[in-house]
Amino acid sequence: MIASIKAHRRRVALRPRLAGRIAAVSLILGPLAACSSGAPLSAALTGNRTLNIARTALAGGNPQMALTVTNAVLKSNPDDSEALIDRGDAYYLLNDCVSATADFRHALRISPRTATAELGLGRCALPTDPRTAATDFGNASRDAPGDAVAFNDLGIARADQSEFGAAQAAFRSALAIDPSMQAASVNLGMSLALGGNPAQAEIVLGPIARGAGATPLIRADYATSLALAGHPKAANGILMADMPAAEAEAMVAQILKLHALPAAKEAAG
Repeated sequence: MIASIKAHRRRVALRPRLAGRIAAVSLILGPLAACSSGAPLSAALTGNRTLNIARTALAGGNPQMALTVTNAVLKSNPDDSEALIDRGDAYYLLNDCVSATADFRHALRISPRTATAELGLGRCALPTDPRTAATDFGNASRDAPGDAVAFNDLGIARADQSEFGAAQAAFRSALAIDPSMQAASVNLGMSLALGGNPAQAEIVLGPIARGAGATPLIRADYATSLALAGHPKAANGILMADMPAAEAEAMVAQILKLHALPAAKEAAG
């Protein structure tokens, strides 16, 4: 599954996405987690100190508090681009991408080529328009060329369009900036598997899936690469660490079925 790194450097985590060719597998895997307190904030708080509170709230999974803080800042200064971006992040986490997109665009009118706003636009566009999201993430990687997150998110958008070669290039760029970024490594592995290079995907995903910090979803990604490489029994064995044997077999069968669809369509055409 193509997934995004969770980062809170003035932004929020991009929701996980599955590359289009095997989107139905997400129904098998299920979704890849926030407490809130309604503590009132002093109206006297202004400037960066106030926005730091909003960012702390975002990082802690409390977008409602971040919204309260940023609304207070924007009431006195409606063109504060940083507050607009932080409020956009809060709206995004509250599943209001209409408001989030408006704030990100407002911020870019005030401060053009601001990567955090461009990333916000991309996050909102990705579920329905990965091509536009790729443009937004590409702009972010141009304007923040040292930001591994921007390249990782660009790779996700490329993979969602089945542009796996371009996705792999983006993930490799992310890893060149931050070799420890596990999400980019996993995404690279999955893009290799889905792009017709499952043997290379095994090499990338195997050590991660066998590591102490591996999650069920990472093991499922590794199992996908094994199945696509022609090793369904090995894939079953990996999946059985997290699910009954019958479910593991059904998942492998579904992966192979979905993988065969493009070839069948080409033969029929």
